[in-house]
Amino acid sequence: MEHKKTILIFGISSFLGSSLAEKLKDDFRIVGTYYDTPVNIEGVLAIKCDVHNKDLVQKVVFLFKPDITVYTIGLTDLDACQEYPKLADALNTAGVFNVSQASERYHSKFIYFSSSYIFSGDNTLFRENDTPMPTSIYGNTMASSEFFIQKSCLNYVILRCAPIFGRSYHHHDLKFVEAVEREEFLGNRISCDDKVYTGFVDTSTISLLLKMVIEKNITNRLLQISSSDLMTRYEFTKLFLETGGGNSGLLVKGDWKFPRTENQLSLQHLGEELYFRMDTYNILDEFEFKMPTIEQMIINYK
Repeated sequence: MEHKKTILIFGISSFLGSSLAEKLKDDFRIVGTYYDTPVNIEGVLAIKCDVHNKDLVQKVVFLFKPDITVYTIGLTDLDACQEYPKLADALNTAGVFNVSQASERYHSKFIYFSSSYIFSGDNTLFRENDTPMPTSIYGNTMASSEFFIQKSCLNYVILRCAPIFGRSYHHHDLKFVEAVEREEFLGNRISCDDKVYTGFVDTSTISLLLKMVIEKNITNRLLQISSSDLMTRYEFTKLFLETGGGNSGLLVKGDWKFPRTENQLSLQHLGEELYFRMDTYNILDEFEFKMPTIEQMIINYK
């Protein structure tokens, strides 16, 4: 019987962490940590751990001796990061230092999920080796963590993702598409931004690519994960509703007021519309996997 590799997920109660645990538990031994929200995923052990307690983090990694350590903790709401910069730094940056160092110490591959929002929003195709020029607090924290990992770790993979959609493990914490489904069911007006263009990626595609990364033993690489096309949140929601036979007549165009910093170098060429387009050629080259369109991902989700 083939030995299953162990994946230790820091932040297993998060949207991404719980999704990865559910989708990978049949192929790997999954262990996870949470801070104050216990999870009960069949076949998965979850324990309480504060990532800011360096000694405790070291003990957890030593105890389970994971082949792969995954970090899915963070404050991902851009507006919340702008309002609470110290909290954003604590969750998105400081915790990464402790977990990555423990992972390094016990010879575990460290996998970190970053974001396309580390770029400026200029209308260009951003590649992995382009210099990040974030225009938000959230982007700043992601870029800081990327820099630290690349300079300090000897066995890492950074997966820089477009905005992620899927179903939440926690029924009281609806994610974007679930909130859209609820509002459409109730017949409420749905307002979505039509100024910020991004790719999107569903949790199933992320889980599949993470599995490929592990199986091919990819090391010391940064890979960008995104749909092959771009849409605003309004365009995405319209397509999402129409794909499921929903009432897109409830949808109206809104204006997000993207939370920008005062980084004038990043902002000097930007207008009202922002674009976060990432080159995903290396995914095709490394895995012979063509990134699907947003419509294909929505159909898979449905």
